[in-house]
Amino acid sequence: MKKIAALLVCVMSVGLLGGCGNSFDASAYTKAVLDNAYKNDSTGFVELEVGTAEESAEVYQEGLDAVVDSWLTAYEITDDYEADFEAIFADILSNVKYTVGEAEKQDDDSFIVTVTYEQMNVFAPAIEAYTTTVTELTAAWVEAAAAGEEIPTEDEMVAELVIALEDNLKNSLANVTYDEAATTTIRIELVDNVYTPNTDDLATFESVIFDYEEMEEVVY
Repeated sequence: MKKIAALLVCVMSVGLLGGCGNSFDASAYTKAVLDNAYKNDSTGFVELEVGTAEESAEVYQEGLDAVVDSWLTAYEITDDYEADFEAIFADILSNVKYTVGEAEKQDDDSFIVTVTYEQMNVFAPAIEAYTTTVTELTAAWVEAAAAGEEIPTEDEMVAELVIALEDNLKNSLANVTYDEAATTTIRIELVDNVYTPNTDDLATFESVIFDYEEMEEVVY
């Protein structure tokens, strides 16, 4: 599931034309990028003229679509359920916790921005509960079939499993916990006179703000 951690990076890497380095607010820019990608809040995005409200909405939607598509593919879920999962993941993304701190200018005119975050424990509990549900449902269906009882059709089984995954994600979010505050850094660098977040740093941020590693342990 590590690939999920990198899905937002390409759409989060929105550049801002560089001018006088002293007037560039790297902290505000970083907050604008993160708020737009996770909170669907385009306030800073528009105020800093990173893009228009319409462009910010497109950037947010591209990131959300990338995450949803990855889950639909991973769990072999048809597009019929895309809207349901989009709503769930929009809620999950909006509940991340981070605070953008000070930026330190570097000799190469880049900035190192410190971000404090609290890792969100939402995916591992959901998948652990979902795995248990799948085991229980499968056992019930096998037992019913062995007893000659009527069992759901394949489509009905798939629907039950999808609903179970949705319910487990919703329940996990409703009871979400967060780890103690920690810090990471995001470099804002000049690329062809355009201030741009370092993609590796964005990938790191995405990987630490959610419990992806714990999720991998549950899955594998």
